[in-house]
Amino acid sequence: MGSASAMKVAVLGGGNMGVNVIEHLRDSPLVREITVFDPDSAKLAKLQHSHGVSTEHELERLLDDVTIPLVFITASNDAHKSLAVRALEAGKAVMCEKPMATNLADAEEMVAVAEKTNGFLQVGFELRYSHLYTRVKQWVDAGLVGRVRNTQCTYCTSAWGRHNVWRAAAGTSGGMFGEKLSHYVDLVRWWVQDEVEEVYAVAAPNVISYYEVHDNYHCTYRFKSGAVSQLTFMMAPAATFQGDPLQNAVSQQAGDGHALRYMLYGDRGAAETDVFLRTLKRWEFGEDAWGQTSKWVENHTWNPDEDFAWFHNTHDQALDIVRRVAMGEPPMTAPRDALETTRLCFAAELSSKEGRPVRLAELGAGVTP
Repeated sequence: MGSASAMKVAVLGGGNMGVNVIEHLRDSPLVREITVFDPDSAKLAKLQHSHGVSTEHELERLLDDVTIPLVFITASNDAHKSLAVRALEAGKAVMCEKPMATNLADAEEMVAVAEKTNGFLQVGFELRYSHLYTRVKQWVDAGLVGRVRNTQCTYCTSAWGRHNVWRAAAGTSGGMFGEKLSHYVDLVRWWVQDEVEEVYAVAAPNVISYYEVHDNYHCTYRFKSGAVSQLTFMMAPAATFQGDPLQNAVSQQAGDGHALRYMLYGDRGAAETDVFLRTLKRWEFGEDAWGQTSKWVENHTWNPDEDFAWFHNTHDQALDIVRRVAMGEPPMTAPRDALETTRLCFAAELSSKEGRPVRLAELGAGVTP
């Protein structure tokens, strides 16, 4: 850790994600005090009692506190842009949960302010920290699968209940891609390391009547290299997790309609990730007198108590961001890199709305991750 000293950190938003971040920050030796901002006084009082944090219901007073160098934005999606811009202008380093914003113009403004202030801005794409996916990244970077040609993601999950319906409200969520699918858009960009040229997305009529956003998609991305990435998403068919005390969430949901599986194919090999089967596999391609051969060369799994480190590693992401700010290092994911993933999400929403392929050039200049 060098000579870095422990710092005060603020969490802007006292909901479930805010609580998760508080618990993660407890594990950092570089955090000495946590302050939570939320306009709900009752929520702050509860957090102060249950988690022993400091609280603040006046945002300006928190932003004026020069002893707090870093803030984590865990508020609702529609508040991300305003909070990020105000924090950056106040000289704070900012970690903002995905999606960056509920519209592209706001996301672009966040990046512009970060660049103007020379500020630290990292968006919460924690799959770039998750063991299941970093291993695939290592294989790709080492050339073990060759040039990536095709990726396929199948994601089926249960619905959010009515109590959580703000996530499916058009004004507060920013769309299903930003709220839920941006992780899986970002992941493939990170693996392929190329710029997407065109997006085509279609959605069937909703199964979930009270959603204002689509609950299903088939989406295809075409990269400049010619690589193609396909995402199939369906929310509704999987059984709702009821909390079996004898099994953790992933174990109970395995086989009951839930699916989160990737296949990645290169010209030298392939990889498969499967969250609910807890498997990670790699194949090598070859050729003999008969024709193409395929050899299964790696197979990995993990214990249930390691689940979130493998596929949603918000813990290590939080600690790494604290370390980077303490050591004066840049974000792991540059703001414009995060903005490109955001552009892809809005391109997919536009494609579905207008029933046509959308070229990314229509939404401004792109960037390779």
